[in-house]
Amino acid sequence: MEEQKNRQQPSVAQLLRRIEKNQQIQARFHDYEFKLLACRRLPELLDQLIAGAAQHFDLAAVSLALFDQDYSIGSILEHLQLADHPGLQLVDDAEVFTKLFPDGPRVRLGALDESLRKTLFPALYPVGSAALLPLMRQDTLIGSLHFASHSPQRYRDDMAVTFMWHLASMVAICLENCLALEQLQRQGQEDILTQVRNRRSFDEEFAKELARASREQKPLSCLFADIDYFKQINDAYGHQVGDRCLRQVAQQIARELRKTDLLARYGGEEFVVLLPGCPAHLAASTAERIRLAVANRPLRLPHETIPLSISLGLVTWQPDTTRTALEAIGSALLDCADLAMYQAKRDGRNRVCVGEFSAAEVGV
Repeated sequence: MEEQKNRQQPSVAQLLRRIEKNQQIQARFHDYEFKLLACRRLPELLDQLIAGAAQHFDLAAVSLALFDQDYSIGSILEHLQLADHPGLQLVDDAEVFTKLFPDGPRVRLGALDESLRKTLFPALYPVGSAALLPLMRQDTLIGSLHFASHSPQRYRDDMAVTFMWHLASMVAICLENCLALEQLQRQGQEDILTQVRNRRSFDEEFAKELARASREQKPLSCLFADIDYFKQINDAYGHQVGDRCLRQVAQQIARELRKTDLLARYGGEEFVVLLPGCPAHLAASTAERIRLAVANRPLRLPHETIPLSISLGLVTWQPDTTRTALEAIGSALLDCADLAMYQAKRDGRNRVCVGEFSAAEVGV
């Protein structure tokens, strides 16, 4: 009887192997957590959470779901051009997480039914087992991280989850910090009233686009747009209506642009648009679409409708192999677009005026 009891108890060697294995697992998790802590911006963190985790833990796939009830995260991702980041889903319905964690927000291990597999890993089949990690901040579920393995034995419901709970907490903290930082960064780059880029942000991006155009020898078109009779609208209806006018015009301009284009409020009722890689004839078509979009949508008040229009000036710089001082080119390009816009005003407003621009005349 005593001999049978001894056989059932683990040997010292087995206990030592188990301890060593746990230490290896712990070290692996700690190494990954340090990688997360090293991420300073959201794009870097998302790459580490999805592709990085799959590589570090030797997984078949990783996906991430974030709760975005007010669409604020989606707005940040759109701003960063990350809206289509592989493996990332935005969820605006809390019921989705209730289905993921029917017993409350705790780590869930084991096999997935077909419905969950299609939701979490639509591009992966089959999934042998999975680990679903709830991401909690201040007792609030902000999302979930999902690990998938081809092996049915990789994640079993009888496994300890201490390391995974710690990882989930670390992921939640890193996500919250990066999202807050991106929001602050965006606020510093955005005009509060119109929610397009501000002058400072434009100046920074303009320098980058000039350098890119010169390096790639591709055209760079610049538009200046000024709201017609804006002072009269402000004087007659008040600044609140004037603010509505600015927001509506900004939205109409933005709808006519590509994702690669840049729109900023340059000052007062004036907006500037950069069209990278856009030759003069296509830029002129874009300018005309913007003009029509604004003119075809008047500002509607409760008891009155105010017609809106804008005057636009357009110039295009076509780089060549000549050595150029980009700062001087940029300054001259803006001046030329501004002059073309004022010419459109003099010609009767609500029109596009195309200016002639030559780098040779800049004297660089």
